[in-house]
Amino acid sequence: MIYMILISVASMVLQNGLFNHITKNKLRGGAAVYAFNTLAYTVCLLAFFVVMLAGSTSLYTVLLGLIFGVVTALANFYKMSALSVGPMHLTLLFTTSSMIIPTMSGIFFGEGFSFWKLAIVVVLVFFLYLSFEKKSGGSVHGKWFLCSLLAFLFQGAIGVLQKIHQSSVYKEETGGFLFVGFICAALYSIIRAKGDFSQIKGGKATFVIALVCGACTVAMNYINLKLSGMLPSQLFFPLVNGSAIILTSVVSLVLFKEKISRRQQIGLIGGILSLIAICLVP
Repeated sequence: MIYMILISVASMVLQNGLFNHITKNKLRGGAAVYAFNTLAYTVCLLAFFVVMLAGSTSLYTVLLGLIFGVVTALANFYKMSALSVGPMHLTLLFTTSSMIIPTMSGIFFGEGFSFWKLAIVVVLVFFLYLSFEKKSGGSVHGKWFLCSLLAFLFQGAIGVLQKIHQSSVYKEETGGFLFVGFICAALYSIIRAKGDFSQIKGGKATFVIALVCGACTVAMNYINLKLSGMLPSQLFFPLVNGSAIILTSVVSLVLFKEKISRRQQIGLIGGILSLIAICLVP
């Protein structure tokens, strides 16, 4: 199980770094983002088609997969849109904190309720507020906040949908669920891109990045779907997402040379510690 968690976290960090690079340098406008994601989702649906052949697929899985696909396409679109206009470390701290949605949803799956976890979520919100400082190098403005908020909500919904599927009698139909989901995500994205891939700049390098992002998406979704049915929500989501945001923050500050004020340092460190605490506190 530990190897599954490590692969999932590594895939998240790599994809986040590539998303940050590509949105700030090669993709201009929403249609270009959707076109790029269509390429990535094609890798996913091909991979999950092979997995699907090994099992059956019920109507329940198909219907839930359709919802999952649209939600996934929207979550990635808004996260990438936020990255295109805002700092990586702040964007991903905000969007990764969406794990509190599926974490707290565990009460609907018989996993109990923790007052202390709820208290730490309140503390996390406070540190997020500290991070939203309107200064050079980490500015917060309307478009960034709206895109980050929508990415937060849709990413949280992804975790809930994974939990719903893995808590049902159809939990073994992972291949069918993900295949249907990414067919839907690809179709939705190509429609929003109006089938125009000429908006993607960067030539072969951008194409390769799209394929790598697709491979990362395959690893994350397959492993996370499995783990969501093996571990309690209040452990799985904070553990995986908390580890990813720590490493992603290091990448943003070291590789992308993002500047961060003292107040934002406190917000970032406090936010990361809060995510860890959510994982550790019973």
